[in-house]
Amino acid sequence: GVKKFVTVIPGIRPKGAAKQDQKRTLTPKQAVRAGADYLVIGRPITGAPSPSKALDAILRDLAD
Repeated sequence: GVKKFVTVIPGIRPKGAAKQDQKRTLTPKQAVRAGADYLVIGRPITGAPSPSKALDAILRDLAD
């Protein structure tokens, strides 16, 4: 059979988050709309005072 390509989009930044050293960013919603299978969201989660709350906020935004 034909293998399906998987789309991984790095540089994801939640709305209002600093771009830091990323030149091109998308919000999680924009990335999903663009067809992402996986989102790479690093520092906005790992650098947050509460990584679990940061992730929860991203997931709530995606669910809206």
